[in-house]
Amino acid sequence: MATVGEQLTAPESGWKRYDDRNTNITYIGTAWATDSVSGEYDTTATYIPQGTSVAIINASSVRFNFTGTSVRFIHSKYSQHSKTISYKIDGQLVGTADLYNSTMIRQILALEKTGLVNKEHFVEIYSGDGIRFDFDAIDIDETGELKPYAPIVAPINLTATAGDSQVTLSWAAVDGATSYIVKRSTTSGGTYETIASGVTDTSYVDTSVTNGTTYYYVVVAVNADGESNNSNEASATPVDSSKVLLVITMSEEVQKEYELSKIELDAFIDWYNTRAEGTGLVYYIFSKDFNLGPFDSRKDYIVFDKIENFEVMKFTK
Repeated sequence: MATVGEQLTAPESGWKRYDDRNTNITYIGTAWATDSVSGEYDTTATYIPQGTSVAIINASSVRFNFTGTSVRFIHSKYSQHSKTISYKIDGQLVGTADLYNSTMIRQILALEKTGLVNKEHFVEIYSGDGIRFDFDAIDIDETGELKPYAPIVAPINLTATAGDSQVTLSWAAVDGATSYIVKRSTTSGGTYETIASGVTDTSYVDTSVTNGTTYYYVVVAVNADGESNNSNEASATPVDSSKVLLVITMSEEVQKEYELSKIELDAFIDWYNTRAEGTGLVYYIFSKDFNLGPFDSRKDYIVFDKIENFEVMKFTK
């Protein structure tokens, strides 16, 4: 297993590597440049050029988010490089690295951080002494994922619970969040539209929905520095929970009554129409949950040819 300070030209088992040019990595500042050398990972590294002023270097940083429990930072060492590269994860300084060496050594494991909570983290890398540095790659544990930079972690454990003409959302609180944004789509994976902002609770009830339509939701955390990435996606399909009384008049004027939900009524009517067209079962089964007596279940078998008519009456809510 590689140790800090060693050359690591490829990710070890259990890790996966992302190049410095990955579009999820953000470079803050104006002085960044990219060189191309065969000894660097995927032939490139991004760096602050020699001679750049201390003010520009101090204002420059590398930023990204990732999910997972472990991360490794891959740099080059050289005589012109900083001895104090600082690393922050979720706003807390987690370590520094000395990238000075009299000769160039590429793809050095500069710092490793393991044992993190398995969630989304945001990362910032910067020079602690105003001297230039480069950035070549990162390794993340193989179950993790590199994400675009955001200055606050995304909410987790978003759930969506369907109701009658509404969907109730809830999620885990995010440390440092001042509010949340709720987004919705009718397609899994978006595009999402904002339906609520400035939400200060960790729950929200969406009442602008239509029964029978599936909605997909994500939530974004907000603080003074900006917005997080999207939470996990959760979906729900609101349904009409009103009850109806179905009265079926059979041959010989025998009547059967059933209290049904909208979904149960729709199922019966679908069967009736299918059977009227000459297909499907010749009977329909109603399960009863009352007057069971010593029995585990009671079922009524309604034969299609014995039905004279039926009436549906909706209860007042």
